[in-house]
Amino acid sequence: MTNRREFIKSGVAASALIASPAILRAQTREPFVMMTPFGFIADFIEMMNAISGGHMAAQGLDAKLLGGQGTAQPIQQLITGQAQMIRASGIDVMRAISTTKAPLISVGTMYQASTFHMVSLKSKPISKAEDLKDKIVGIVSVGGTTEVYLDLILAKGGLAKDSVKREVTGNSPGALQMVKQARVDCFIASIQVVVALQRMKEDVEMWSTDRYAPMPGQCYISSREMIKAKPETFTKAMRAMRASAQEIMSQPLPPIFERAAKDYEIPNIRNITDLAEVEKATADRLWLSEGRENLLRNVPKLWTSGVQALRENNVADPGDAETLYTNQFVDAV
Repeated sequence: MTNRREFIKSGVAASALIASPAILRAQTREPFVMMTPFGFIADFIEMMNAISGGHMAAQGLDAKLLGGQGTAQPIQQLITGQAQMIRASGIDVMRAISTTKAPLISVGTMYQASTFHMVSLKSKPISKAEDLKDKIVGIVSVGGTTEVYLDLILAKGGLAKDSVKREVTGNSPGALQMVKQARVDCFIASIQVVVALQRMKEDVEMWSTDRYAPMPGQCYISSREMIKAKPETFTKAMRAMRASAQEIMSQPLPPIFERAAKDYEIPNIRNITDLAEVEKATADRLWLSEGRENLLRNVPKLWTSGVQALRENNVADPGDAETLYTNQFVDAV
C-alpha cells in the first residue's frame, strides 16, 4: 500500500514537472486588451479568431477582447489605458483626433475600402452625387458616420447639405422596403447589407462611398505612448492579426465561427452559412481592395485623401495625414 501511494505521489510530481513549463508560459504571457466598437458581431471575426484560434497566445500574448457599445466607448478606453488596441473606422478616428486632440494612431488597416454603399432601386436609380438633389436619403443614425459620408458626397456633387432630406433607416436589408414604399429614395448601408441584398437577388443599384470620399475603412488603433513604450508587443499583436486574417481567407469559415462562438456571443450564429458568405465577400472586397500585398497596411494615399476631404468640407482637421498612422509593425511582420 505504501509503495502504491509513493508511486502515485511520484507520478503526480512527475506530471507536475512535465506540465510546469506550459503553466509557466501561460502565467508569463503578456496581457493585451482589445476592443470592438459594436459587441461581437460577425464583422469582427478576425479579432475573435485571433484569440479563439490561438494566434495571440502563439505570440506570447494573453489577449482579451471586449465588445463596445459605440465607437466613442473604445476610444475612451484606449485614451484611459484600459485597452491597448481597438478597431474603429478611419473617419471616426480622424474626427476624434480633431475634436479631442487625443494621440491616437493607426497601427494597421483591416478595411482598405469603405464598408458603406449608397443603395437605390434600378428602376429609380441614384447613380451619382448630383442625383441626390431634393431626394430623401436614408442614414444609419443621426450625426453618425453615414451622415458625414453623405455630407462629403453632396459636397463633391456641388450640392448643399440642405439639398436633401434625411431619414434614419438603420443598417439592415429591411431599409429597401422603405425605398419600395417611397418613404426614402435611397439609403446608405454597410457591406453586410449589400451582400444580403445581392443574395436576395434584389434589383438594386449600389456604389461605394469611396467613389467620392476614399479613405481607410476599418483600422486598428492605439496611442502613441503605448506603441512607443512597447513596440515589440504591437509587432506580436499585428503578427497574430495577420495570422488570423490569413486563416480566415484560406480555411472554411463555418468551423472558425463555431470555434469563436464558444468564447463570444455572436449574433445570428444560427445562420452560420450566411455569416460565412458575408465575411468572405468582406475579405475579398474590403481587406484586399488595395491588393494582397497591402493586407493590414496603412495605405498613405487613403489617409491623405481622407484628411483632405474632411478638412475641405470643414468636418474635421486631424492634422497631417502622415502623423495618423505607422506601418512599422506591419512591415516588421
